[in-house]
Amino acid sequence: MKYRASLIVALLLSACATFSVTNEWKDPSWSGPPASNILVIGVARSDTMRRLFEDTFARDLSAAGVRAEASYAAIPSGHDGSAKLGDVVRSTGSDAVLVTRVQRVEDRINVTPTGPGPGYGGFYGWYGGAWDNTPEITQTTVVTLETSLWDVRSQKLVWTVTTQGLASNDIPKATNELSKTLIPKMKADGVIR
Repeated sequence: MKYRASLIVALLLSACATFSVTNEWKDPSWSGPPASNILVIGVARSDTMRRLFEDTFARDLSAAGVRAEASYAAIPSGHDGSAKLGDVVRSTGSDAVLVTRVQRVEDRINVTPTGPGPGYGGFYGWYGGAWDNTPEITQTTVVTLETSLWDVRSQKLVWTVTTQGLASNDIPKATNELSKTLIPKMKADGVIR
């Protein structure tokens, strides 16, 4: 079980080579204004992955015209961080908190049959047919991430999406691609300035 938890954490931000938004929700009663100062939190046991995620999103949000700050310098990982969260939100003047976490990791095996199987008519015919009709087997790891934007004033969730992608070992590239997928989406949905 401990190995599985470590694997999930390892996949958190190394998760995907390309992302697709699979589900989205925006609070219909939320009237804004769009967030202009965001505290970025990556939920991960790995400090490296957390820092890469938070730095990338803070940098890309700033480039998009939104003030943003990574939380790792002020908020420790784990449950102990919740006590400091309110203080950090107040000290940074944040009007929203953006949080990303792993929701699910799935190993998928796909077997593609190529035909009905080897034919009859003696060993030689059967042998050739066996090679021609051997199925193709592929295995992929699909990671689902949940990203949520919380309004500081009301302390309510105002926007959340789930994204899916194939596992990858290139953490900076995957985090960059997640950022390039979600920041324009948040702007289009009117939850950030």
